[in-house]
Amino acid sequence: MICNITETDIKTLHNIEIGQVSSTTNAEKDPIQWKTLAEMELGQTESPTLSPGINASAKNYVAGGSWDLTTPANTYLTLSMSIEKLVCDDARAYRCSLLYESSTKGTVIESPTKGTLVSTDMNATFSAFVKPQVTSLNVKKNGFKVQGGSPSDMTTAEVGDELELTCKANIGSLQGTIIRWHRTSETSQNDDFIGYQPPQGTFDEGTAVSDNQCGYTRVASIKYNVTAADANRDNNLAFECYVTVSGDPYGNTYTSKNNPRFYTDVTKPDGGTTSSNTLAAGNKITSEQNAGFVNSMLFSFDLNSCLIFNCSLVSMPSRRSKRQFIQMANESFLEL
Repeated sequence: MICNITETDIKTLHNIEIGQVSSTTNAEKDPIQWKTLAEMELGQTESPTLSPGINASAKNYVAGGSWDLTTPANTYLTLSMSIEKLVCDDARAYRCSLLYESSTKGTVIESPTKGTLVSTDMNATFSAFVKPQVTSLNVKKNGFKVQGGSPSDMTTAEVGDELELTCKANIGSLQGTIIRWHRTSETSQNDDFIGYQPPQGTFDEGTAVSDNQCGYTRVASIKYNVTAADANRDNNLAFECYVTVSGDPYGNTYTSKNNPRFYTDVTKPDGGTTSSNTLAAGNKITSEQNAGFVNSMLFSFDLNSCLIFNCSLVSMPSRRSKRQFIQMANESFLEL
């Protein structure tokens, strides 16, 4: 830390110091209290010294600087400390303070020993914080762990299935930060993620636990029952967990990046045989047992077979679900 003098009305400089806000200060209830760390004072210690009571070895404090009696504006004071000895509690406000006799009028204080002097401060904040990051997202379907971290590796689910999603994150340096959720929109044909607020009773925010490195971790979970609306989607049902922080010491809002996601393809449960799902021979193609059979069948028919079997199946966009392939396949068999 370096205190340089920027005032232009200094006639006689009396004191320059570097201070730290007291760790016991409650800014909401008490006036801010400052503790002097290093200083230089006219007529006493015109060389930089640590303030009495400061343990130099605690942080490897070293005071530096120079006092210029001829040109006070050239005076400066420095304070260094070992970064290896810094702890989270050192992340506080610091300030440079000047006490001087002014050559012009200004805000003054009365000193019984030094007469009318000007006092001025310049504050700065030394912040120690970590940015939030989501570390894992694990999912269970009906109590059993499933995969689904990408659209190419998604799991399948049916209406009525219960999904339990558990998200673990380093939430940053603010203990009250919570884990938030996104879900794909029900009205979009693409996997567009929008904000999702789990209904009351379906989520657990977890408890923030200190990681002893200026940050906290949190594990949150939600439970989600797959609905008929999910089965009728034109996109995938997918979730994402993330962390957003704002305010001191982060400044502008910061949102965790590269957050893990979970994707699932929802099929309707088998509800008995219907005309649209029944083969000419009376056999039904189910959504899971014959998904591989249908996919291989789509690409094994030759051009002549396309006259009977619906050729649009081959040219359907790859993002459509197996459920849609199966439904069209069943409808095509009825034409045989």
